[in-house]
Amino acid sequence: MLEIIVDSEHELTIYRCSGCMTEEELTHILQSLYTGTFTLNILWDYSEASLEGISSEFVRQIHGRVQKLGSARLGGKSAIVATKELEYGLARMFQIMADENGFPLRIKLFRSIDEAHQWLLENDQQSGGR
Repeated sequence: MLEIIVDSEHELTIYRCSGCMTEEELTHILQSLYTGTFTLNILWDYSEASLEGISSEFVRQIHGRVQKLGSARLGGKSAIVATKELEYGLARMFQIMADENGFPLRIKLFRSIDEAHQWLLENDQQSGGR
């Protein structure tokens, strides 16, 4: 299941995933993200989700898609929250690929929603908002 929360004031969209996510669902979410209106900053919350059906090859494919599409969010940030080991490991794999390939946006992995949210809002808080 997916819940989408948009905080336009802070240029932030939260994708809160729960239950067992499939590769098809994640592909659909990514496609809809970049074909619609999106915010500069995104928080991917997998703390209540299971990614046990997601392969490392799929993570590579998603990385390639985001590498191409991510330039639309140039200067943006994506925080990934994963509290369980499997989900954290897959997210870490994605982060490493992004770090090694000159990704067009910053990606950081967290175990806490609060820390992720704080990181995403850092520049906004320092500049006093928009």
